[in-house]
Amino acid sequence: MPTTVVFTAKGREIVASRLIGATPSQTEPKNLGWGIGAGTAAASDIAPFQEAAEARVVGTSSQVTTTSTNDTYQVVGTLSSGSSQTITETFLSDSASKPAATTLSSAVSSTSSTSISVSSASGFPGSGNYNIQIDGEVMTVTGGQGTTTWTVTRGVNGSAAATHSAGATVTGGNTPGSSAVSAGNLLIHASFTGLALNSGDTLTATTKLSFS
Repeated sequence: MPTTVVFTAKGREIVASRLIGATPSQTEPKNLGWGIGAGTAAASDIAPFQEAAEARVVGTSSQVTTTSTNDTYQVVGTLSSGSSQTITETFLSDSASKPAATTLSSAVSSTSSTSISVSSASGFPGSGNYNIQIDGEVMTVTGGQGTTTWTVTRGVNGSAAATHSAGATVTGGNTPGSSAVSAGNLLIHASFTGLALNSGDTLTATTKLSFS
């Protein structure tokens, strides 16, 4: 099936920090999750488009050979579907916990609008700037923290400002120091043509990161 897999900007940061030893306490990003959102994975992503209800699972990591000895980081994990659903994305994170998430209570009809309304602020920080993702756009919340009307900076992290429908999923991620919204950093995000599953179906994902 057609597949788009990207090595995210945060993923590059994680690998770089490991290589130079700047953050030796960095948690290994081997938690596997999947989602049901629409979109094409991009390096700017900080969260899945719409994470499915199932809990993330801890994958088994190893070094394998693609071109040269042990040049590839590999994670294998199995997820089980709790309902009939169509899976359209998988990802690896350094956290087993899901980030804070809500929905847009009204549409974002302009790419220049700097105010958005959400259904709930539960789980998101009540102060300080933090990042969110809606569809393929990443925004930074700079005002209105703790309320349901947020002031935002549009199209950050290399993403493009876009319009968004009411009810679109709003997810936090990649915000150092704000564990309530961060719930981990996204290493790899893969999107693909929908895979229809029935309740009880399982999917074993093998995710590889190699350099050329």
